Amino acid sequence: MWVSLTGLYVGRVDSLRVLFDELRRSGYFVVGYRVVDGVLRLGELSSFDELAQGVEDVQGPGRYSLISGSFYRHGPDSPKKFLYPPYLTLFKVSSGWDVVVPVREVRRLAFFGLKPCDLASIKVLDRVLLGVDDYYESLRKNMVLIVENCTTPGNTCFCSTMNTGPRARDSFDLAYTRLGDKLVLEAGSVLGLKLLNVLEVEPIDDATYERFEATMRNASEKARAGFELNGLPEELELRIESKVYEKVTEKCLGCANCNMVCPTCFCFDVLDVPLIDGSAERVRVWDGCLNFTYGQVAGGHFRPDLWARYRHFVLHKFAYWVKQFGTFGCVGCGRCITWCPTGIDLRETVRSVLRGGKSG
Repeated sequence: MWVSLTGLYVGRVDSLRVLFDELRRSGYFVVGYRVVDGVLRLGELSSFDELAQGVEDVQGPGRYSLISGSFYRHGPDSPKKFLYPPYLTLFKVSSGWDVVVPVREVRRLAFFGLKPCDLASIKVLDRVLLGVDDYYESLRKNMVLIVENCTTPGNTCFCSTMNTGPRARDSFDLAYTRLGDKLVLEAGSVLGLKLLNVLEVEPIDDATYERFEATMRNASEKARAGFELNGLPEELELRIESKVYEKVTEKCLGCANCNMVCPTCFCFDVLDVPLIDGSAERVRVWDGCLNFTYGQVAGGHFRPDLWARYRHFVLHKFAYWVKQFGTFGCVGCGRCITWCPTGIDLRETVRSVLRGGKSG
């Protein structure tokens, strides 16, 4: 149950360890970012010490690296990896033609240190998958969301434009903000209040509150895309014949990396996989509209040109999703920009279309 709890409290940064241990003690599988092969990856953590610490991610169009630092944003993984996995067995068929539907463990997940853009991505997926996907729903109703507000957005972030950050406003259990050695905490649910009670906190003082507000304002100013949402779906549809998409995709590889790292893309394919012992399994795998085979059907191909597939990706995020689900499909995380091998910048594509294809 989400409740409106606007009180801010102050604790110590080392309270995060206490919070982590409390979640583990309560039987949750805690998921957070750790460093794997020089990249931040979301994974299950057995101890607080496994959580990524002392690093900063440097992101730009087509580039990503980790350096020493005190604050990081995210890696290629998002909560979708766990809630809507890239490979899910639907059922198996034995060599004797017996059909077996796997019994799935109902796990109690606690996401620890998610950024507000990823919190927003869960809210977007809720619009699409709740009441439709049983696996997603079983995990979603047993989930805890601990969010870390973004004090230093990265170079590919534009959550402020998308109204998804850098501060989480609702739909979390507990949100925290690092201010040096202080921690500003806010409960967003009854469970969040219970978790807050296990920490040593006190009501926020005026000086810390002013510092907190200033930090959030500065972060908000940095995380902008250079366009506004008001009227954006209509403006993009009016310019659907823009030549910008053809120009941009001159360097697009059609690899669908943007689809795979996007925290809200939900398209999938269903494959039958034969196994060496004579059995087989039917699996659901992620798919994306940039893949050539995505638009290939028995009667032909309804989107054979790469520029048309890229245009569909852009319009789905900023126009069609609004019509379908009443929300934008983009949360401004910037992953599609960072993890594009050729550095295509979604923000610049939108700006260029709105300018009528003119540079500047």
